[in-house]
Amino acid sequence: MKKILLISFFLINTAHATFMIDTMTGYSSSSDSKTTADVSDISNHIFVGASIGSQQRTFIGQNVTIFTHQLKKSTTDKINTLELGPRLTYFFTEENVFYGTLGWNPYAKGKRTIASVTEDISGYGLLAGLGAEIKINRNFHIGGSFNYHRISISKTISASNVASSVSDTYSSMMPMINLSFRFR
Repeated sequence: MKKILLISFFLINTAHATFMIDTMTGYSSSSDSKTTADVSDISNHIFVGASIGSQQRTFIGQNVTIFTHQLKKSTTDKINTLELGPRLTYFFTEENVFYGTLGWNPYAKGKRTIASVTEDISGYGLLAGLGAEIKINRNFHIGGSFNYHRISISKTISASNVASSVSDTYSSMMPMINLSFRFR
């Protein structure tokens, strides 16, 4: 009986749900003439989710993050990751313009190169952001956001297949451009 009630709740709720596909893209860079270091971060987030509740202001779904961090000095140190996990987005007004978002990516894997030595890495990522999106037409929205992203690396595997436990973090804060497609 509990299963039937639970399934009925989700079917009734999704009949009125709004579905959203949202992308956030950002790039930041800095350089230092004293140490001749150039740092660049590229972050892309894709969210596929559906609204819950009768007001359709809360969206929950799947987050995909692709992150690249690069440091150029005499050699190029680089990290590339793919992260997956749940994300929650809450719109503060009924017009669904201003929002806050939180994501947790328990799956984070990629490669890291330091001093020309490449290794596989794994860990988890976090995402938090505030933004606004304006309606262009019935289904398409465009906007901007300011986001904090952090990846914590807990395990590395060297080219010779030796695993190590580590505690390394990479974090970035950057403005991003948002494109959103919403439909029923």
